[in-house]
Amino acid sequence: MARSLGVSLAEAYPQVAAMWLQERNGGLTPQKATPKMQVAVWWRCAAGHEWEETISTRTTLPKWKNGDVAACRECVGYRVSYTYPDCGHTVKVTPESAAKKRGRCWDCQSRWWQENEPRLKKELSAAAKAAAGRAGKLLDTVVLPADMPAPLAAEWRWWAAKHLQGAIAAEEKMGKEGRTDEVLASVTEMAARLTPTKEKAGRAAATDGVLRILNQAHWAEGWLHVLTGRGPRPVAEQDLQDIALILADYLQRWTDDAAAQVAQNRADGYGPPSTPQITKALTGAVLDFARTVLGPNCRAYRELRLPLVPDGKGRYGRADVVICSPLSPGLVIELDSRPNPASAQKLAFARDAGAFPLWVRFGEGGIDKTDGVMVLDLREAVRGVCDAQPSAGAS
Repeated sequence: MARSLGVSLAEAYPQVAAMWLQERNGGLTPQKATPKMQVAVWWRCAAGHEWEETISTRTTLPKWKNGDVAACRECVGYRVSYTYPDCGHTVKVTPESAAKKRGRCWDCQSRWWQENEPRLKKELSAAAKAAAGRAGKLLDTVVLPADMPAPLAAEWRWWAAKHLQGAIAAEEKMGKEGRTDEVLASVTEMAARLTPTKEKAGRAAATDGVLRILNQAHWAEGWLHVLTGRGPRPVAEQDLQDIALILADYLQRWTDDAAAQVAQNRADGYGPPSTPQITKALTGAVLDFARTVLGPNCRAYRELRLPLVPDGKGRYGRADVVICSPLSPGLVIELDSRPNPASAQKLAFARDAGAFPLWVRFGEGGIDKTDGVMVLDLREAVRGVCDAQPSAGAS
């Protein structure tokens, strides 16, 4: 029958009102309360189970009550009483949660973590590193698809090992039993669906030039070349040289401006810029070149992963800057302060995949030539930036 808000709980739901625990509910009674009141009160069932719950929630009829509005969660097995051994708090939890046998309730665990966070992070990190061998053996049992490209298999293994090492450490240091099996199942499932298809690579190349696998951006032209064996599209050598010359002129003007700024900084008492600062500034100059010179239709990416594992590395290499243009091949740029064999391999991959590889070199060391890779030698220009001195009249 229809019930109005003016009807008391005792009148509307006498079977619920019969569980009212009056000695813990102060002056409020079932005769004064209404069924939809947002007030938490205490209840006791015929079996002696006690709990606190709002009146409005108590008078609802979820599935677990099986049609009995006065049903008790513990009596029907929907909740069980569990006492955490470490903190002593007793709460109503699901049987599945009780089976995990956690030592502390949520509030106590959070407080304990905050108090011990620095020490635990250090211990977890050490335990994860120590678990590398065990994680590797577990991953050796995972069967990878036969057509998975070797670079992608290497990237998957690096990613999966990190997750497994963390799971092993969590079991050892935080008592999270079963965590390793859970993560192993997850990374195994990921391996089964990682192999990129030719269709996927083609769609990515046709739409935005970027193929996303493992939540990381991969250069689609490289994937398409590796997967299909398609040769790189013909490139007008003169056009590429023109782009390189324009970028070289742009970076030369950047070094002039940077030298003036460094000279001013020295006048203000600061020292010369560090190599990371130079690298960051050069990267910003290249990105600015893409926006202002090549136009708004270009897309520029920083630290874009290529499907290539350089010699001696355990995961994909990253291109410092990749510039994609609808009217010209992709421009892959590496910026290095010293000779770097991994950069040479990444740029050679870009060359073979149909892109225009450009190596910006500054700092120390010689320059090793790589066929098909153009080098912009900024060593003297950047050295001039670092050595810039304030003028005699500067204050």
